[in-house]
Amino acid sequence: MPTSASAAGNVPAAPMTAIRFILAFGIISALMDMVYEGARSVIGPFLGALGASALLVSVVTGAGEAVALVLRLVFGRLADRPGLRWALAISGYALTAVSVPLLGFTDVLWVACLLVLAERLGKAIRSPAKDTMLAEAGSALGQGKAFALHEALDQVGALLGPLLVGWPWRCRAVMVRGSCCLLFQAWRPC
Repeated sequence: MPTSASAAGNVPAAPMTAIRFILAFGIISALMDMVYEGARSVIGPFLGALGASALLVSVVTGAGEAVALVLRLVFGRLADRPGLRWALAISGYALTAVSVPLLGFTDVLWVACLLVLAERLGKAIRSPAKDTMLAEAGSALGQGKAFALHEALDQVGALLGPLLVGWPWRCRAVMVRGSCCLLFQAWRPC
């Protein structure tokens, strides 16, 4: 399990317990799901407002899902290397955290389409590494309990994201606000 250096300097802090690690990743997943599931719930109308046809919206969202699923095979092999797991997880979350707010600032259809694909690429990069680290942490707590706890937190975020977008706000404002909150959380030390 990962350890963090103490604020005093060279003295390493005690290792994070399995439950704290799983809760931390669950909260991060919930926050991230609020952002990208909220954005994904309006991506069709958003691309349509930029001039995309129904066919283009279908192709872009379908290609995004293909990227998210197929490239997990590549990044899954990389996640087998313990030294790369954190880098992959952080890189994937960062790519999503950058892609979603940029959607709120673009008025160019092809840029928006690339950002949708970039967000899904972030999912492909982070998921195998995150799942591997959670499985390792779950061996101390129990694999089923660890998965259930993380997934419950993750699904709360997935539920709240589209609900928040449903309030009478413009979709761009939600993408920007949610991503700013996420970035603030990501830079705060645990």
